Amino acid sequence: MSADETKKTPEAKAAGEVKKPAAKKAAAKPTAKKPAAKAAPKKPAAKKVAAKKAAAKPAAKKAAAKPAAKKAAAKPAAKKAAPEKPVEKAPVERPARVKAEKKAPPEPRRGKLGVATVVDAAGKDLETRDLSKELFAVPADVNTLHLVVRAEQAARRRGTASSKTRGEVSGSTAKLYRQKGTGRARAGSVKSPLRTGGGVTFGPRPRSFAIKVNRKVVRKALAMALSNRAENGNVFVVAGLKIDAPSTATMDEFLVNLDIAAPVLVVTHDEPTVTKSVRNLRYAEASEVGALSTEQVLRARSLVLTEKAFAALNEA
Repeated sequence: MSADETKKTPEAKAAGEVKKPAAKKAAAKPTAKKPAAKAAPKKPAAKKVAAKKAAAKPAAKKAAAKPAAKKAAAKPAAKKAAPEKPVEKAPVERPARVKAEKKAPPEPRRGKLGVATVVDAAGKDLETRDLSKELFAVPADVNTLHLVVRAEQAARRRGTASSKTRGEVSGSTAKLYRQKGTGRARAGSVKSPLRTGGGVTFGPRPRSFAIKVNRKVVRKALAMALSNRAENGNVFVVAGLKIDAPSTATMDEFLVNLDIAAPVLVVTHDEPTVTKSVRNLRYAEASEVGALSTEQVLRARSLVLTEKAFAALNEA
């Protein structure tokens, strides 16, 4: 049978009829899908997907938050492990030591400025006396004072230091050994300054260190020194001081009661008992009116004059 004939047979027709409805059914499926697609538009589906994604993000955040929470929980664990070390106690603060304030020494006693203060044997003030302007009112000049003080110090030098030259040393003048042929340095006299026991080259010789200063300059310098002490109120005159025999204790008690600035210069006039009473005191010095020097006055901070010495000095 040919292919055309087979198509025309009833079995083939039935098979064809059967196949046609299947095709129709297959075609009907897409028709059924269309209304479903219309019922569910695409936009809501997209929203659902976005919602799903949004729901997935918090989940991811929660998942990410969990390890952070674990880390945060791990930190307290580390802190708990640290306190295992012994806790050091804070040092107890001790109150600061208060240093005792050093009290300033009391100022020494001073008399009235520009005049002499008269005191009795107990050191109490009695009166004041005027001073000579020629001796106690002369302005100071540092250069003049320095020259006179240096001259006084130089005049006290003895200037007896001496040494022998090679001509003064005793010894032979013969040549020690021949000039050439010994291999040694040439030598002449044993008294050569190069040898032990020989003379001294440019050694000290006895001389005077005195510096010439005019008499008027010396008197003026002394007046300058006295004027400075009077200007500061450090001139005192003792009235009624009687010392029959030399007594250091009596003079010391008097000067302590007087309470003046040390060192003290006690000026006397033909009063050996007072002079001897002062010479053993460390803070005092005695001098006669005629032997008073500028250096002594400047070295002392206070002047104490007896009545005789004040009269001789103020009238001079």
